[in-house]
Amino acid sequence: MRDGEEGFAAFYADHYPGVWAYLLRLGAEPALASDVAQETFVRWLERKPAVIVGSARAYLYRTALNLYIDQYRRRRREIAWDAEVEESTASFPDEGPDSLSMPVWSRLSARQRQLLWLAYAEGFSHDEIAAITGLAAEGIRVLLARARSRFAMLQAQAEGKHE
Repeated sequence: MRDGEEGFAAFYADHYPGVWAYLLRLGAEPALASDVAQETFVRWLERKPAVIVGSARAYLYRTALNLYIDQYRRRRREIAWDAEVEESTASFPDEGPDSLSMPVWSRLSARQRQLLWLAYAEGFSHDEIAAITGLAAEGIRVLLARARSRFAMLQAQAEGKHE
């Protein structure tokens, strides 16, 4: 095995688990997360010379997000055209008595889950999060503050219900 292959194997081993977990937190099922994560690294290999080394992690997460969105849109179109297939993903109401029994994480919006995961689980900076999500860097701080606030409120509601 050549040094380049060993280097990629180490890069893959270091970053695959984080990309896969990120996709799960966005709502992908484990098999889809695996497929999208694999495709993310294929894209990395295809474009590696054009990627700045310092932004390698951000590139991976942005690519994974784009591929996941593409898969989501593709599946939604397939479901829309096939009337006999029922959509398997549950949609959670934002309010109502039943919503309090759902896990706090699942009651956050997809954007809130994404921002909180990237900031606190992956440790990305605001600028890196902006690059991954395509949002304005100036707005990341505000959006994260809102996501943290919503999480805290939902957590307080959940803890109050269990008392």
